[in-house]
Amino acid sequence: MKLSEKLTTKTILSPLVSNSREDVLHELLDHCINLKYLTSCVKLFQYLKDDEKAFNSASGRGIAYHYHTSIEVSDSVVILGISEDGIDYEAPDGLLCHFILLILEPVSKPNAHRVLINIFQNLIKNSNIKSKILEVNSNDEIEKIIEEWEADNEEDELI
Repeated sequence: MKLSEKLTTKTILSPLVSNSREDVLHELLDHCINLKYLTSCVKLFQYLKDDEKAFNSASGRGIAYHYHTSIEVSDSVVILGISEDGIDYEAPDGLLCHFILLILEPVSKPNAHRVLINIFQNLIKNSNIKSKILEVNSNDEIEKIIEEWEADNEEDELI
């Protein structure tokens, strides 16, 4: 699976308008509705909030992940929100989160998010890539950065 198959100009939200983790979650879910992946997000929002109580979505290094199954999706849906200023997720390393990933997966594939998170972590651990993504001004440029990274790393089995 390639990250560029899931993260495209339409599934990247940059910059995020929200400045709190709850508002970011609403913004990402609303984007799923706008893209017709979901028809409603009230229950899903509550499930994700409940998950947040059990597990902090922040993984450190400026990244937060939200994931859940949904009966409305037949294949994994990935939405990437990028915050220039960062969102306080009470991350273990104390850093604000600039990259917030929402992964919705079908009920039949409840662990697909693990592969996607691994690939995304490999992308973002490159500080040059991380900086480039935060500096560019369009989703097209972000998509191109991801595609170039994949092409450069295809043989390394990082993706």
